[in-house]
Amino acid sequence: MKRELSRKKNIVNIVWFKKDLRSSDHAPLYEAALGEYPVLPIYVFEPDYWKQEDAAFRHWEFTKQSLEFLRADLSTLGQALVFRKGKILEVFEDLRKEFTINAIYCHQETGNAWTFERDKSVRYWGRFNGVKILEYQNNSIIRGLADRDKWAAQRDKFMSKPIIEKPNIRPLEIDLAQISVDINFRGNSVKNNKQIGGAENGWKYLESFFQGRGNNYRKDMSSPLLAEAACSRISPYLAYGNLSVREVLRFVRDNLYNDKKMVASSKSFKSRLAWKDHFGQKLEDDFSIEMACLHRSFEKLRSKTPDITLLNAWENGETGFPFVDACMRYLRKTGWINFRMRAMLMSFASYHLWLDWRKSGKILANFFTDYDPGIHWPQVQMQSGTTGINAIRIYNPIKQGIDQDPQGFFIRKWVPELCHLTNAELHKVGTGPTRLNLGSSYPEAIIDLDSAGKYAREKVWAVRRLDGFNNKAQDIVKKHGSRQNKSRDFVNDRSKASFKLRINRQKSFDF
Repeated sequence: MKRELSRKKNIVNIVWFKKDLRSSDHAPLYEAALGEYPVLPIYVFEPDYWKQEDAAFRHWEFTKQSLEFLRADLSTLGQALVFRKGKILEVFEDLRKEFTINAIYCHQETGNAWTFERDKSVRYWGRFNGVKILEYQNNSIIRGLADRDKWAAQRDKFMSKPIIEKPNIRPLEIDLAQISVDINFRGNSVKNNKQIGGAENGWKYLESFFQGRGNNYRKDMSSPLLAEAACSRISPYLAYGNLSVREVLRFVRDNLYNDKKMVASSKSFKSRLAWKDHFGQKLEDDFSIEMACLHRSFEKLRSKTPDITLLNAWENGETGFPFVDACMRYLRKTGWINFRMRAMLMSFASYHLWLDWRKSGKILANFFTDYDPGIHWPQVQMQSGTTGINAIRIYNPIKQGIDQDPQGFFIRKWVPELCHLTNAELHKVGTGPTRLNLGSSYPEAIIDLDSAGKYAREKVWAVRRLDGFNNKAQDIVKKHGSRQNKSRDFVNDRSKASFKLRINRQKSFDF
């Protein structure tokens, strides 16, 4: 009893880690360590979160690796990371019984709808129980942004601030037992990642990129054969907060070399970091983007009940279109693929297979190790034609295969059933009756490419010609549109009633 009373007297500052798994440039950790009280850094494994359809074992694997690095790092600063399992409010209630909580420090999170509601409940719990919940801006996503016109300037201001140093942490003078977790994920069982979590690994990728891997970044980023080496590959480390965008930008500034190729690459790289934040701000400003068409006129465009045969064929890389199947199999195996191929996979599902973006988008979310809702859902809608403000871009998978893999190296590696075909034959598979011997293990094309593309164009343009469509589109531009390149507004003259729409020009996120 005396021991419990003694422990209750401990006043602590709690630092709640979410998708900000680093110790440097971490405002909540730094501010909590400045106070007079010991710091309790904590990560809570929330079973309900991991039951969400966009959560996968692949994400947990990377998270767990990141936590292991973070725990060791925090230990050198004074207090190792503490691990808990359960519903977040129940965990905080238990801690409130055990300690006197001075404040809970954390970053704002632009995650999925579940985390959005979770964070709201924590703020309410804090107000009800008299516990301060201190949330800090994470990267350049601004909560409660009043005017998108000012976002770029505010981002630049935030990024120009000094990097926040790792603090020395006043430790708790008690032993807090760790909790192990065994979990079973429903749905897709893909587990392996090509990349390992943790800030240390993120820095290794970034350093090697600027030491020469990225020399041909601009040229090679579009090819699935070359992008794996030519891209920086730091996207998962940004998604889980192993690195902050500000740290990365500072590294770029301090490590520019005289190599002209790398100077050009760094310019493109920084541009993509800005576009990453631009899309994250969209989801922050409107969390319904995860669940509803940005332009509501598209809500009845496709059936929300997908054709399971088509969906399964696409998910498993068995569509009968070799380049599509090679890209999907590669993604399933590695957890990553370059942006152009991501766009093609989503475009093919949405237009040619006419599948609702919510179902196919969740499948891709499971496959991407670097799944970041802020990028993912706006991009999924962008490639599905449901934003109302972007150009309709339907990727032709045959042309993409010829352009990006003319010798068929990538296709043959991931679709070995077709290794016996010549290059010319390989790029004809899926184009119609070609009298090719595909073998018994590779399927015939599941749709007719030309007729499916034509059908999709007609359906999408029919919606875009509806009365009042342009008025709503202009409202979307005002709220979400890029403020760059306004002189390049897209002119939609595909209908008799010509109307102009500002278009967010497609940018890649091949980090």
